[in-house]
Amino acid sequence: MTSEMVVVACLVGLAVAHSVLGEVVLLRPLFASTWSIGVARGAVERILRLAWHATSIAWLALAGIVAGVDVLPIVAVMGLASAAVAFVVLRTHISWPLFLLAGLAALHADGHLTRAWTRAGAVAAVLGLLGAAGLHLYWALGGTWMLDRVLPTTRHRDHRPRPGVGLTLLVAGALAGFAGLILAVVGEWGPDQLRWLVGAGVAVLALRAVGDANVVGFTKRVRGTDFSSHDDRWFTPIVVFLAIGAAGALAA
Repeated sequence: MTSEMVVVACLVGLAVAHSVLGEVVLLRPLFASTWSIGVARGAVERILRLAWHATSIAWLALAGIVAGVDVLPIVAVMGLASAAVAFVVLRTHISWPLFLLAGLAALHADGHLTRAWTRAGAVAAVLGLLGAAGLHLYWALGGTWMLDRVLPTTRHRDHRPRPGVGLTLLVAGALAGFAGLILAVVGEWGPDQLRWLVGAGVAVLALRAVGDANVVGFTKRVRGTDFSSHDDRWFTPIVVFLAIGAAGALAA
C-alpha cells in the first residue's frame, strides 16, 4: 500500500467514524439531555449537526484530492454535498447558499457547468421572476391569496401596512423588467452594458436574501411568526435560487 493510499484510508475512516459514531455516541445523547446556553435549543442542535457532518465531507474531499482526483471536481462535490446537508438540516443558515455557489463555481471553472446549463438556470430565473411579477399584479388588482404571509412582521408581531397599488405595480414591473434583461443578455440582443444591470439585479436579490437584520432574510431577528416561518422555508430560498439562476446569464 502506497503512502497516498494510507492517507486516503485514514481520511475516509475518520470521516465515516466521525459522522456515524458522532451521531450515535455524542450528538443524539447530547440533544436528548437537558441543557441551555441562552440560545434557541433547536437552532443550536442544527448548527452543531451541520458543522459536525460538514467536517466529515471536507475530510472526504481531502481524501479524493490525495487519491489523485482533480481538485475542482472534488471541491464542486464537497460544496454541493455540504449545501445539501445545510439546506436539509438548517435552511435558515447562510452557509448553504455559499456552499452551493462555491460548488457551482467550481463546476463552471472546470468546464462541467456548460453554457447550456447556465442558460437553463437563467431561463428558470426568468420564469420565477415572471411568476412573482404576476402574483404582484394579482395583489394590485385586489387579490388576497398569500398576502397575509408575505407581509413582514414587526417586533410587536404586527404586519407591516399593505403596500399601495402603485408600489405593488412598481414591484411587478421591476420583476418583469429584470426578467426581460436576463433574456436580453442570454439571447445577446442588446449592448454589453445590460450585463451590468443584470449584475445589479443579482446584487439586489443577494441583499434581500441576506436580509435587514430585522424582519427578512437570513439575518432577521424577529422569529416565531407566520411570516418568519414562510420566509425561512420558502421566500428566502426562492430569492437565493433566483439570484443564482440570474447570475447564470452572466456566465453563459
